[in-house]
Amino acid sequence: MKLNKILLSTLMLISVANAKSYFSNHNDICDLALNDKCTNDYNTVKNLQIALNRDQKIDVNLKTDGKWGENTKKAVIAFQKAHHLSPADGWVGKATKLKLDKISKNIKFPKEKQIKNVALIKTNQNYTSYSVFKKSVNLRKSYKVFKDKKLLAKANSKNTHLKIDVSEQRVKLLVGGKIALDAPCTTGAKHKLEPNTKTYRDKHTPLGRYRIMEKVAAKKSTIFGDMYRNGKKVYHGDRRKYKGPKAKYIGHTMHHWMRLTSGGIGMHASKYVKRYPGSNGCIRLQPKIAKVIFSKVRRGTKVSVVN
Repeated sequence: MKLNKILLSTLMLISVANAKSYFSNHNDICDLALNDKCTNDYNTVKNLQIALNRDQKIDVNLKTDGKWGENTKKAVIAFQKAHHLSPADGWVGKATKLKLDKISKNIKFPKEKQIKNVALIKTNQNYTSYSVFKKSVNLRKSYKVFKDKKLLAKANSKNTHLKIDVSEQRVKLLVGGKIALDAPCTTGAKHKLEPNTKTYRDKHTPLGRYRIMEKVAAKKSTIFGDMYRNGKKVYHGDRRKYKGPKAKYIGHTMHHWMRLTSGGIGMHASKYVKRYPGSNGCIRLQPKIAKVIFSKVRRGTKVSVVN
């Protein structure tokens, strides 16, 4: 009998602890096309919707259906802005989950359902052709990716061509003139705020025809990074604008770097791929997309940046 009481008490304590850190105990929630660590399972998304509806700092009325979608993402962005979480991009990561746990500690979430074989979000929908994909998807807003696997298998460093469309914020990999891959990307912002100077500058990606000048799997930025003094980070951003005492500079790693200009414009992997221009001039690619493109091109591959 004593043993049963101890076990019951332990289970209750675990239950209370989990309730206080419900979201922190789950994987990130986001657009699945961006990161395969995001599970977006029914119960977690439903409880996220419940928590957002209860938050007094934002005024949302989400349908608690357990499905991740644009309305839920917009509510997350509103939540992040209201609680001064940066970046406010709709990605439910560590900082957002901690804040969600804090504001939902008094919420009693419903009993979790066992959901089997339910497609919560369509990320791997098969399209018979690119023309069908183009008609079915809003290219400007969607994170969906088109892949022609048979055509991609034929891709090599000699028959590929890249097209960056600034108006659609999409990157296309052409094989023999046919589109084998179409994915979202982020190009340079026309008016980019520099946090350290508080001024807006034109950072747009220049249009034109280029060739890949350099390929580096893990490139260290010579301009953007962090400054450290005595092991403590004292500055983040453009090293050319650092005005403090002498410090050690460590550049950010840009995975699957593909240089287009001698002025530092190139393509690289980033988890911050938006549906609007927002970079400092480079073309940001989703990590998986950057890896595929990097493997299919070479120095000298043609790249067109169009509008």
